[in-house]
Amino acid sequence: MGLLSDIFSKAPVVFADELVVKIARQFPPASEAQLGKKGAQRRLEGVIEPVMQDIDIFQQKNRLGWIGKARFGNAVRWRLIEKGYSKGFSEAITEGVIRQITVQS
Repeated sequence: MGLLSDIFSKAPVVFADELVVKIARQFPPASEAQLGKKGAQRRLEGVIEPVMQDIDIFQQKNRLGWIGKARFGNAVRWRLIEKGYSKGFSEAITEGVIRQITVQS
């Protein structure tokens, strides 16, 4: 990112990395294939709920603007894909994360 990373805070990208590690630890990419089952869906909900609470706390402390939110969302999406999640799963999680951080504004 060069110029952008020098001008804008690295906090959204670092926080996105932390969230993706948390998701990957509790709901590994291999578990994604099980999402057709109710148990896996409930497990994912149990993982996502504390992540959303972390996002609320982060937004209250940092008050990201639209560029920070965009950087955060892109970081979440690409880190999930790098971890091995499918594009559809990554986009769905990213959409939820962006919605959550936007609602907190």
